[in-house]
Amino acid sequence: MSILSEAIANFREPVHTPTKRSPDTYASIWNRCLTQLSCLIVEHDDVRNDQQLKREIRNEIDYQIRRYHNYAIKENFGAHYIEVGAEKTDFEHMIPASTVRELCIAGILSPEQALNVPTCKLSKDKHVELREKGWGNKTPDPYLFWKRYEYCFDVSGFTTWDGEAVNPSMTLDDHFARFANQFLA
Repeated sequence: MSILSEAIANFREPVHTPTKRSPDTYASIWNRCLTQLSCLIVEHDDVRNDQQLKREIRNEIDYQIRRYHNYAIKENFGAHYIEVGAEKTDFEHMIPASTVRELCIAGILSPEQALNVPTCKLSKDKHVELREKGWGNKTPDPYLFWKRYEYCFDVSGFTTWDGEAVNPSMTLDDHFARFANQFLA
C-alpha cells in the first residue's frame, strides 16, 4: 500500500458546522472580502510586465466584490434600490461590476465603497432593455449612477429597499451617505 493510498484510506471527511445568517456572519463576510480586496489591489499594483497575472488578480477582485454583494446584499435585503411593482426581477449592479473593479484598482473607490456600490432589483424586461440599448456593461457616468437607467426608461418608480422614494438626481456621494455602514455588522 502506498503512502497516498493509506492516507486516503484513513481520511475522514470533516463535518463543518453549519452557520445561520446573523450580524456576526455579515461582519465576517465584510471583514473577509474587505481584507482580500485590499490585498488584491496592492498585489495588482505591484505586478509589472505580466498581463495574465494582472488578469487573474482582476478576476479575484471581481469574485470578492460579487461574493459580498451576493451574500450581504442580494441574499440579505435584496438590493439598495427596488423597482416598485416589478414581479420578476434581476439583481443588477447600477454601476457595472467591471467598472466598480476598475474604479477600485485606480484608487477612486475605496474597497469599502466597492463593496457597497448601488444595486437594484430591476425587472427582467428593463434589464433586457439596458442590454439592448447598449448599456449592459457600461455607464455614461458612475457618479450620477441613475443616468444609465434614465437613458433607457422612466426612473420614477423606484424606492430604497426600505421604501423611501428615490431622487434620481442623487449622486454616488449621496448613495454612500445614505447607506454608509448600514449593513456592515
